[in-house]
Amino acid sequence: MDTFGKLWLSPMESVSDLGFRTLCYQHGASLTFTEMVRASALVQGNKATLSLVDTYTSSVKTGLQLLVSKKEILQKAMAVIKEGIEIKDGRFSNISVIDLNFGCPSPMIINLGQGPALLKRTVKMKELLTTLQKESPLPCGIKIRLGLNEIEKKQKVYLKVIEIANDIGLDYVIVHSKTVAGASMAPIDWKALQEIISKAKIPIVGNGLVVDGPSAKKMLDIGCSAVMIARAAVANPWVFEEIESYLMTGKKNPNAKTATDYMKAWNTYKNIADKYGTKNKFYEYHKKMFELRMQGDMKYHSPSRTLKWV
Repeated sequence: MDTFGKLWLSPMESVSDLGFRTLCYQHGASLTFTEMVRASALVQGNKATLSLVDTYTSSVKTGLQLLVSKKEILQKAMAVIKEGIEIKDGRFSNISVIDLNFGCPSPMIINLGQGPALLKRTVKMKELLTTLQKESPLPCGIKIRLGLNEIEKKQKVYLKVIEIANDIGLDYVIVHSKTVAGASMAPIDWKALQEIISKAKIPIVGNGLVVDGPSAKKMLDIGCSAVMIARAAVANPWVFEEIESYLMTGKKNPNAKTATDYMKAWNTYKNIADKYGTKNKFYEYHKKMFELRMQGDMKYHSPSRTLKWV
């Protein structure tokens, strides 16, 4: 785990392309992730899905997060990844870690019985996690929530998953310490997170509302090995440097970037996006977000919202 540091960039749909990950890595992110990829589409060779796997440079440590619910599909997906690594396919050859997503709150995913809908299915989880650990050519882990709702949370389905991860010997578990039903900006459950840390024999990565030095330090202080940052990094790749500075000095350095800083960051992103042919959804989103920053708008805006403005 020390290899991957303490400050991880979360996989974000319509956000996490190579240009954005590079910006964040240059400014202190220790590990980044592509947008979540559906394992079934990867196995089928879906071009749109394959274009999301863009680890073209070894200078940026990047993880690949898969959505999968069937052992056989996971085995086939691992075979695709292994082959990509062996033949030095630029999409796969620089992947650093692989994990499975059991935390995505998308109703469509849940209605299909995937993602967090699997957390309570102990036998299925054990099968998938065993397959992951056995077949992965790289360090591997999972991302979880506390359950679909308060009922599953009270049943502590998350501890059963941690027990499986312990027994199998995964390299880490990312914990978004809320239920799927919880509001996106609702506080995380610190008690449940501490309970997970106390039971875990493997590193726990804290996720959820890590936006600055104090929020990152709080998670690390209770025993998380690393933290995962999401929306706070959008159009502010410097957030990783700010957090690292706070962890070292205890002093909070507010982001006082100028329009010139944002323009320089945008140009760095643009050059990488142009070189590797990023998807238009990534390009237009980051373009809009940097424009808003240069205009003084410091709020987070989701990709679905900003793309309506284009």
